[in-house]
Amino acid sequence: MGPGMAEQQMVAFGIAGLIVVAVTFLPGMIAYARRHPDRALIAKLNILALLSFLLWLALMIWVLGGTRNDAVINRFVHSRAQRPLLIGLLVVLVGGGALTSAHMVGLLPG
Repeated sequence: MGPGMAEQQMVAFGIAGLIVVAVTFLPGMIAYARRHPDRALIAKLNILALLSFLLWLALMIWVLGGTRNDAVINRFVHSRAQRPLLIGLLVVLVGGGALTSAHMVGLLPG
């Protein structure tokens, strides 16, 4: 394997990384382009989508659905002031799941 091969691998890895980031933030970009009423919340949750494909899928459905269903949101969040608490809980759950998965796969020592 010559030095050219390592350079090609690095370029391919960089391009793949850019594609992953672009696809990951696609729900946020669509939300802002369509002026979705919850675009700021979608953009914040979009950061967590790096850790969870299911969250990314849910965000895409939310963005592309086009309608806002407050009945579902209000079932879990009774006031707008509680939304940061819900987001914090999602961060803890997704982060815990990601750490557990990383440990099970062997990416973390212990």
